[in-house]
Amino acid sequence: MKIAIVGGGAAGMATAYLLNKHHDVRVFEQQPILGGNIRTLNKNVTGTALDTELVLDCGVIEFQRDNFPYFHRLMSALNVPMEEGRTSSELFMANGQYFKSGAGIMHNCKNSRERLKELWKVLPVMGGYIKFLLKTRKITAEELYDKPMSVYLNQDIHSRWLKMLLMYAYSMPYNSITNFPAEIGIPVLRQSDIFTQWDRIIGGVYSYIEKILEQFSGQLYCSARINNIRRQPTNAAAVAINMQGGETLYFDKVIFAVTPEQVLRLLADASEDEQRRFGAWEKNAIETVVHTDVSFYKHFGVSYYSEFDVFQNNASDNCGYNAYLNRLYGIDAQRYQHFSLAYNLGQRIDPSKIVHVQQHQSPFYSVAAVRYRHEIITTNGANHTYHAGAYLGNGLHEGAIASAYAVAALLDNRP
Repeated sequence: MKIAIVGGGAAGMATAYLLNKHHDVRVFEQQPILGGNIRTLNKNVTGTALDTELVLDCGVIEFQRDNFPYFHRLMSALNVPMEEGRTSSELFMANGQYFKSGAGIMHNCKNSRERLKELWKVLPVMGGYIKFLLKTRKITAEELYDKPMSVYLNQDIHSRWLKMLLMYAYSMPYNSITNFPAEIGIPVLRQSDIFTQWDRIIGGVYSYIEKILEQFSGQLYCSARINNIRRQPTNAAAVAINMQGGETLYFDKVIFAVTPEQVLRLLADASEDEQRRFGAWEKNAIETVVHTDVSFYKHFGVSYYSEFDVFQNNASDNCGYNAYLNRLYGIDAQRYQHFSLAYNLGQRIDPSKIVHVQQHQSPFYSVAAVRYRHEIITTNGANHTYHAGAYLGNGLHEGAIASAYAVAALLDNRP
Protein backbone atom coordinates (compact mmCIF):
# COMPACT_ATOMS: atom_id res chain seq x y z
CA MET A 1 0.00 0.00 0.00
CA LYS A 2 0.97 3.61 -0.47
CA ILE A 3 0.86 5.20 2.98
CA ALA A 4 1.25 8.84 4.03
CA ILE A 5 2.45 9.60 7.54
CA VAL A 6 1.82 13.17 8.61
CA GLY A 7 4.33 14.00 11.35
CA GLY A 8 8.00 13.11 11.70
CA GLY A 9 8.24 12.91 15.48
CA ALA A 10 8.68 9.78 17.60
CA ALA A 11 5.31 8.24 16.69
CA GLY A 12 5.59 9.06 13.00
CA MET A 13 9.15 7.83 12.55
CA ALA A 14 8.56 4.66 14.57
CA THR A 15 5.48 3.91 12.45
CA ALA A 16 7.46 4.58 9.28
CA TYR A 17 10.15 2.16 10.42
CA LEU A 18 7.63 -0.58 11.24
CA LEU A 19 5.77 -0.25 7.91
CA ASN A 20 8.80 0.37 5.71
CA LYS A 21 9.47 -3.24 4.68
CA HIS A 22 6.02 -3.97 3.28
CA HIS A 23 4.66 -0.62 2.08
CA ASP A 24 5.48 2.50 0.12
CA VAL A 25 5.78 4.99 2.99
CA ARG A 26 6.12 8.75 2.78
CA VAL A 27 6.59 11.02 5.79
CA PHE A 28 5.49 14.67 5.81
CA GLU A 29 7.01 16.85 8.53
CA GLN A 30 6.17 20.55 8.77
CA GLN A 31 9.38 21.41 10.64
CA PRO A 32 12.75 21.58 8.84
CA ILE A 33 14.04 18.80 11.11
CA LEU A 34 12.74 15.39 12.14
CA GLY A 35 12.18 14.27 15.71
CA GLY A 36 9.30 16.36 17.02
CA ASN A 37 10.08 16.83 20.72
CA ILE A 38 13.28 14.86 20.29
CA ARG A 39 15.72 17.75 20.25
CA THR A 40 19.39 16.77 20.44
CA LEU A 41 21.86 19.63 20.22
CA ASN A 42 24.62 18.96 17.67
CA LYS A 43 22.45 16.23 16.10
CA ASN A 44 19.11 17.33 14.62
CA VAL A 45 19.47 20.77 16.24
CA THR A 46 22.56 22.61 15.01
CA GLY A 47 23.93 26.12 14.95
CA THR A 48 23.85 26.59 18.73
CA ALA A 49 26.44 28.03 21.11
CA LEU A 50 27.17 24.55 22.49
CA ASP A 51 30.67 23.11 22.12
CA THR A 52 30.57 20.99 18.97
CA GLU A 53 32.04 17.92 20.72
CA LEU A 54 29.14 17.80 23.19
CA VAL A 55 25.69 16.30 22.63
CA LEU A 56 22.79 17.41 24.83
CA ASP A 57 19.07 16.78 24.67
CA CYS A 58 16.69 19.67 25.20
CA GLY A 59 13.53 17.60 24.79
CA VAL A 60 13.10 13.97 25.76
CA ILE A 61 15.97 12.76 27.98
CA GLU A 62 15.44 9.53 29.96
CA PHE A 63 13.20 6.45 29.83
CA GLN A 64 11.83 4.13 32.47
CA ARG A 65 13.40 0.70 32.26
CA ASP A 66 10.52 -1.51 33.45
CA ASN A 67 7.46 0.49 32.39
CA PHE A 68 8.39 1.28 28.77
CA PRO A 69 8.17 -2.13 27.04
CA TYR A 70 7.42 -0.90 23.50
CA PHE A 71 10.17 1.70 23.64
CA HIS A 72 12.77 -0.86 24.70
CA ARG A 73 11.46 -3.31 22.10
CA LEU A 74 12.13 -0.73 19.40
CA MET A 75 15.56 0.21 20.78
CA SER A 76 16.51 -3.48 20.80
CA ALA A 77 15.38 -3.92 17.19
CA LEU A 78 17.44 -0.88 16.16
CA ASN A 79 20.49 -1.91 18.23
CA VAL A 80 20.52 1.44 19.98
CA PRO A 81 23.15 1.57 22.76
CA MET A 82 21.73 2.54 26.15
CA GLU A 83 23.07 2.90 29.65
CA GLU A 84 21.67 3.26 33.12
CA GLY A 85 20.78 6.75 34.17
CA ARG A 86 20.33 7.95 37.71
CA THR A 87 17.59 10.36 38.67
CA SER A 88 16.94 12.35 41.79
CA SER A 89 14.96 15.47 42.48
CA GLU A 90 14.75 18.39 44.87
CA LEU A 91 11.82 20.66 45.60
CA PHE A 92 12.69 24.34 46.06
CA MET A 93 9.99 26.51 47.61
CA ALA A 94 9.56 30.26 47.27
CA ASN A 95 10.03 30.71 51.03
CA GLY A 96 13.57 29.30 50.87
CA GLN A 97 12.76 25.76 52.00
CA TYR A 98 13.99 22.81 49.98
CA PHE A 99 13.46 19.05 50.18
CA LYS A 100 15.39 16.16 48.69
CA SER A 101 13.64 13.17 47.16
CA GLY A 102 14.33 9.67 48.48
CA ALA A 103 16.78 9.08 45.63
CA GLY A 104 18.38 12.43 46.34
CA ILE A 105 18.92 11.51 49.99
CA MET A 106 20.31 8.13 48.99
CA HIS A 107 22.74 9.38 46.35
CA ASN A 108 23.36 13.08 46.90
CA CYS A 109 24.17 13.43 50.60
CA LYS A 110 27.79 13.57 51.71
CA ASN A 111 27.48 11.39 54.83
CA SER A 112 25.07 9.56 57.14
CA ARG A 113 24.54 12.63 59.30
CA GLU A 114 23.40 14.67 56.32
CA ARG A 115 21.16 11.82 55.17
CA LEU A 116 19.44 11.67 58.57
CA LYS A 117 18.97 15.45 58.58
CA GLU A 118 17.42 15.49 55.10
CA LEU A 119 15.31 12.41 55.83
CA TRP A 120 13.87 13.99 58.98
CA LYS A 121 13.02 17.13 57.04
CA VAL A 122 11.26 15.28 54.23
CA LEU A 123 9.38 12.73 56.39
CA PRO A 124 6.08 14.69 56.35
CA VAL A 125 6.30 14.93 52.56
CA MET A 126 7.03 11.21 52.24
CA GLY A 127 4.13 10.48 54.56
CA GLY A 128 1.82 12.38 52.26
CA TYR A 129 3.15 10.47 49.26
CA ILE A 130 2.55 7.14 51.01
CA LYS A 131 -1.03 8.20 51.74
CA PHE A 132 -1.42 9.12 48.05
CA LEU A 133 -0.17 5.67 46.99
CA LEU A 134 -2.52 3.93 49.43
CA LYS A 135 -5.41 6.08 48.26
CA THR A 136 -4.84 5.30 44.58
CA ARG A 137 -3.36 1.78 44.56
CA LYS A 138 -6.63 -0.05 43.94
CA ILE A 139 -8.24 2.49 41.62
CA THR A 140 -8.97 1.04 38.20
CA ALA A 141 -8.51 2.78 34.87
CA GLU A 142 -12.28 2.97 34.52
CA GLU A 143 -12.57 4.80 37.85
CA LEU A 144 -9.98 7.36 36.75
CA TYR A 145 -11.79 8.13 33.50
CA ASP A 146 -13.08 11.70 33.16
CA LYS A 147 -11.59 12.82 36.48
CA PRO A 148 -9.03 15.60 37.05
CA MET A 149 -5.95 15.35 39.26
CA SER A 150 -7.59 17.77 41.71
CA VAL A 151 -9.67 14.83 42.97
CA TYR A 152 -6.49 13.15 44.25
CA LEU A 153 -4.16 16.06 45.02
CA ASN A 154 -4.63 19.09 47.24
CA GLN A 155 -2.47 22.01 48.44
CA ASP A 156 -0.29 19.95 50.81
CA ILE A 157 3.42 20.06 50.07
CA HIS A 158 3.52 16.46 48.80
CA SER A 159 0.69 17.27 46.38
CA ARG A 160 2.55 20.34 45.19
CA TRP A 161 5.63 18.20 44.53
CA LEU A 162 3.62 15.60 42.62
CA LYS A 163 1.97 18.31 40.54
CA MET A 164 5.41 19.76 39.79
CA LEU A 165 6.59 16.32 38.66
CA LEU A 166 3.68 16.18 36.22
CA MET A 167 4.57 19.72 35.14
CA TYR A 168 8.07 18.43 34.41
CA ALA A 169 6.96 15.23 32.64
CA TYR A 170 4.58 17.04 30.28
CA SER A 171 5.97 20.62 30.34
CA MET A 172 2.50 21.82 31.23
CA PRO A 173 1.91 25.07 33.15
CA TYR A 174 1.77 24.23 36.84
CA ASN A 175 -1.62 25.87 37.37
CA SER A 176 -3.13 23.59 34.70
CA ILE A 177 -2.21 20.36 36.52
CA THR A 178 -5.33 20.48 38.69
CA ASN A 179 -7.30 19.72 35.51
CA PHE A 180 -4.75 17.22 34.17
CA PRO A 181 -6.49 13.90 33.36
CA ALA A 182 -6.12 11.45 36.25
CA GLU A 183 -6.24 8.48 33.87
CA ILE A 184 -2.80 9.57 32.62
CA GLY A 185 -1.35 11.28 35.69
CA ILE A 186 -2.06 8.70 38.38
CA PRO A 187 -0.37 5.72 36.64
CA VAL A 188 2.68 7.85 35.79
CA LEU A 189 3.08 9.04 39.38
CA ARG A 190 2.64 5.51 40.74
CA GLN A 191 5.39 4.26 38.42
CA SER A 192 7.90 7.00 39.32
CA ASP A 193 9.30 6.39 42.79
CA ILE A 194 12.64 5.90 44.53
CA PHE A 195 13.00 2.38 43.09
CA THR A 196 12.26 3.28 39.46
CA GLN A 197 15.18 2.55 37.16
CA TRP A 198 15.95 4.81 34.22
CA ASP A 199 17.91 4.45 31.00
CA ARG A 200 19.28 6.97 28.57
CA ILE A 201 20.42 6.68 24.96
CA ILE A 202 24.17 7.00 24.49
CA GLY A 203 24.87 9.84 22.06
CA GLY A 204 21.51 11.56 22.53
CA VAL A 205 17.91 10.55 21.84
CA TYR A 206 18.05 11.54 18.17
CA SER A 207 20.51 8.67 17.69
CA TYR A 208 17.62 6.25 17.33
CA ILE A 209 16.02 8.38 14.63
CA GLU A 210 19.36 8.19 12.82
CA LYS A 211 19.18 4.40 13.10
CA ILE A 212 15.70 4.45 11.55
CA LEU A 213 16.88 6.66 8.71
CA GLU A 214 19.72 4.23 7.91
CA GLN A 215 17.12 1.55 7.14
CA PHE A 216 14.27 3.67 5.76
CA SER A 217 13.67 3.31 2.02
CA GLY A 218 10.62 5.57 1.75
CA GLN A 219 10.50 9.30 1.10
CA LEU A 220 10.81 12.15 3.58
CA TYR A 221 9.43 15.64 3.13
CA CYS A 222 10.67 18.15 5.72
CA SER A 223 9.30 21.70 5.79
CA ALA A 224 6.21 20.14 4.19
CA ARG A 225 3.31 22.53 3.79
CA ILE A 226 0.00 20.67 3.63
CA ASN A 227 -3.06 22.68 2.72
CA ASN A 228 -5.60 20.01 3.60
CA ILE A 229 -6.31 16.28 3.50
CA ARG A 230 -9.41 14.74 2.02
CA ARG A 231 -10.54 11.12 2.15
CA GLN A 232 -12.22 9.36 -0.80
CA PRO A 233 -11.84 12.20 -3.35
CA THR A 234 -13.85 12.14 -6.56
CA ASN A 235 -11.16 10.36 -8.59
CA ALA A 236 -11.74 7.21 -6.47
CA ALA A 237 -8.40 7.41 -4.65
CA ALA A 238 -8.63 6.72 -0.91
CA VAL A 239 -6.76 9.80 0.35
CA ALA A 240 -5.73 13.07 -1.29
CA ILE A 241 -3.14 15.36 0.29
CA ASN A 242 -3.30 18.86 -1.16
CA MET A 243 -0.01 20.71 -0.76
CA GLN A 244 0.14 24.48 -0.41
CA GLY A 245 2.06 24.75 -3.67
CA GLY A 246 -0.95 23.33 -5.55
CA GLU A 247 0.27 19.72 -5.96
CA THR A 248 -2.07 16.89 -4.94
CA LEU A 249 -0.65 13.53 -3.81
CA TYR A 250 -2.73 10.37 -3.57
CA PHE A 251 -2.46 7.52 -1.08
CA ASP A 252 -4.24 4.38 0.06
CA LYS A 253 -4.03 5.29 3.76
CA VAL A 254 -3.09 8.28 5.88
CA ILE A 255 -1.65 8.20 9.39
CA PHE A 256 -1.87 11.31 11.55
CA ALA A 257 1.19 11.33 13.82
CA VAL A 258 0.81 14.97 14.80
CA THR A 259 -0.32 16.56 18.02
CA PRO A 260 -4.10 16.09 18.20
CA GLU A 261 -5.09 19.75 17.92
CA GLN A 262 -3.68 19.74 14.37
CA VAL A 263 -5.97 16.99 13.06
CA LEU A 264 -9.08 19.09 12.43
CA ARG A 265 -6.99 21.87 10.91
CA LEU A 266 -5.66 19.42 8.32
CA LEU A 267 -8.85 17.51 7.59
CA ALA A 268 -11.02 19.12 4.93
CA ASP A 269 -13.82 16.61 5.44
CA ALA A 270 -13.83 15.88 9.17
CA SER A 271 -16.92 13.97 10.26
CA GLU A 272 -19.03 15.00 13.25
CA ASP A 273 -17.46 12.17 15.24
CA GLU A 274 -13.95 13.38 14.38
CA GLN A 275 -14.90 16.93 15.35
CA ARG A 276 -16.14 15.66 18.70
CA ARG A 277 -13.05 13.50 19.32
CA PHE A 278 -10.51 16.19 18.52
CA GLY A 279 -12.44 19.41 19.15
CA ALA A 280 -11.32 19.98 22.76
CA TRP A 281 -7.59 19.58 22.13
CA GLU A 282 -5.45 22.72 22.33
CA LYS A 283 -1.81 23.48 21.56
CA ASN A 284 0.75 23.58 24.34
CA ALA A 285 3.56 25.89 23.23
CA ILE A 286 6.75 25.13 25.18
CA GLU A 287 9.97 27.07 25.46
CA THR A 288 12.96 25.36 27.07
CA VAL A 289 16.34 26.94 27.70
CA VAL A 290 19.75 25.27 27.76
CA HIS A 291 21.96 27.39 29.99
CA THR A 292 25.06 27.44 32.22
CA ASP A 293 23.69 29.45 35.16
CA VAL A 294 23.55 27.73 38.58
CA SER A 295 23.64 30.91 40.65
CA PHE A 296 19.97 30.67 41.64
CA TYR A 297 20.79 27.59 43.73
CA LYS A 298 22.97 29.72 46.03
CA HIS A 299 19.83 31.32 47.50
CA PHE A 300 19.09 27.94 49.07
CA GLY A 301 22.63 27.28 50.23
CA VAL A 302 23.11 24.17 48.09
CA SER A 303 25.92 23.31 45.73
CA TYR A 304 24.59 19.94 44.54
CA TYR A 305 22.24 20.03 41.56
CA SER A 306 19.91 17.10 41.06
CA GLU A 307 19.01 15.59 37.73
CA PHE A 308 15.49 17.05 37.92
CA ASP A 309 14.82 19.96 40.26
CA VAL A 310 11.47 21.74 40.55
CA PHE A 311 11.03 25.31 41.71
CA GLN A 312 8.17 27.36 43.07
CA ASN A 313 8.92 30.75 41.55
CA ASN A 314 6.66 32.70 43.91
CA ALA A 315 3.77 32.18 46.30
CA SER A 316 1.35 31.88 43.40
CA ASP A 317 1.03 28.86 41.11
CA ASN A 318 4.04 29.79 38.99
CA CYS A 319 6.58 26.98 38.92
CA GLY A 320 9.35 25.64 36.68
CA TYR A 321 12.01 22.97 36.49
CA ASN A 322 15.75 22.68 35.94
CA ALA A 323 17.38 19.46 34.69
CA TYR A 324 21.11 19.31 35.43
CA LEU A 325 22.50 17.84 32.21
CA ASN A 326 26.08 17.32 33.40
CA ARG A 327 24.94 14.59 35.76
CA LEU A 328 22.58 13.10 33.22
CA TYR A 329 25.29 12.94 30.55
CA GLY A 330 28.40 12.48 32.67
CA ILE A 331 29.91 15.81 31.60
CA ASP A 332 32.83 17.11 33.64
CA ALA A 333 31.84 20.58 34.86
CA GLN A 334 35.47 21.53 35.53
CA ARG A 335 36.44 20.81 31.93
CA TYR A 336 33.35 22.39 30.40
CA GLN A 337 30.59 24.22 32.29
CA HIS A 338 27.43 23.50 34.26
CA PHE A 339 24.78 22.72 31.62
CA SER A 340 21.09 22.68 32.50
CA LEU A 341 17.74 22.50 30.74
CA ALA A 342 15.11 24.83 32.20
CA TYR A 343 11.41 25.41 31.75
CA ASN A 344 9.62 28.52 33.03
CA LEU A 345 12.63 29.79 34.98
CA GLY A 346 13.46 32.69 32.69
CA GLN A 347 13.51 35.27 35.47
CA ARG A 348 16.20 33.29 37.32
CA ILE A 349 18.60 32.75 34.41
CA ASP A 350 21.29 35.24 33.43
CA PRO A 351 20.65 35.97 29.70
CA SER A 352 24.39 35.95 29.04
CA LYS A 353 24.54 32.29 30.12
CA ILE A 354 21.89 31.00 27.72
CA VAL A 355 23.28 28.44 25.25
CA HIS A 356 20.11 27.75 23.27
CA VAL A 357 16.40 28.48 23.36
CA GLN A 358 14.15 25.77 21.92
CA GLN A 359 10.49 26.01 20.93
CA HIS A 360 8.39 22.86 21.22
CA GLN A 361 4.79 21.96 20.62
CA SER A 362 2.90 19.27 22.52
CA PRO A 363 -0.71 18.49 23.41
CA PHE A 364 -2.39 20.49 26.17
CA TYR A 365 -3.77 17.73 28.35
CA SER A 366 -7.14 18.30 30.00
CA VAL A 367 -10.03 16.11 31.08
CA ALA A 368 -12.17 17.34 28.19
CA ALA A 369 -9.40 16.74 25.64
CA VAL A 370 -8.83 13.07 26.49
CA ARG A 371 -12.50 12.25 26.98
CA TYR A 372 -12.88 10.56 23.60
CA ARG A 373 -9.40 9.20 23.01
CA HIS A 374 -10.65 5.62 23.54
CA GLU A 375 -12.87 6.19 20.50
CA ILE A 376 -9.86 7.34 18.48
CA ILE A 377 -8.12 4.08 19.35
CA THR A 378 -11.07 1.77 18.69
CA THR A 379 -11.95 3.44 15.37
CA ASN A 380 -8.37 3.56 14.06
CA GLY A 381 -8.50 2.67 10.38
CA ALA A 382 -11.99 3.98 9.67
CA ASN A 383 -12.23 5.96 6.43
CA HIS A 384 -8.63 4.99 5.55
CA THR A 385 -7.42 7.12 8.49
CA TYR A 386 -5.18 6.17 11.42
CA HIS A 387 -3.84 8.06 14.41
CA ALA A 388 -0.60 7.62 16.36
CA GLY A 389 0.83 9.71 19.15
CA ALA A 390 1.85 9.81 22.79
CA TYR A 391 -1.55 11.28 23.72
CA LEU A 392 -3.16 7.92 22.93
CA GLY A 393 -1.09 6.28 25.68
CA ASN A 394 0.70 7.63 28.73
CA GLY A 395 1.56 10.93 27.04
CA LEU A 396 5.27 10.10 27.25
CA HIS A 397 7.66 8.47 24.77
CA GLU A 398 6.31 5.02 25.57
CA GLY A 399 2.84 6.16 24.50
CA ALA A 400 4.19 7.36 21.16
CA ILE A 401 6.01 4.11 20.39
CA ALA A 402 3.17 1.90 21.65
CA SER A 403 0.75 3.72 19.33
CA ALA A 404 3.15 3.17 16.41
CA TYR A 405 3.17 -0.57 17.05
CA ALA A 406 -0.64 -0.55 17.31
CA VAL A 407 -1.09 1.19 13.95
CA ALA A 408 1.49 -1.05 12.26
CA ALA A 409 -0.32 -4.12 13.61
CA LEU A 410 -3.63 -2.90 12.14
CA LEU A 411 -2.15 -2.21 8.73
CA ASP A 412 -0.12 -5.41 8.58
CA ASN A 413 -2.71 -7.56 10.38
CA ARG A 414 -0.16 -8.86 12.85
CA PRO A 415 0.40 -8.66 16.65
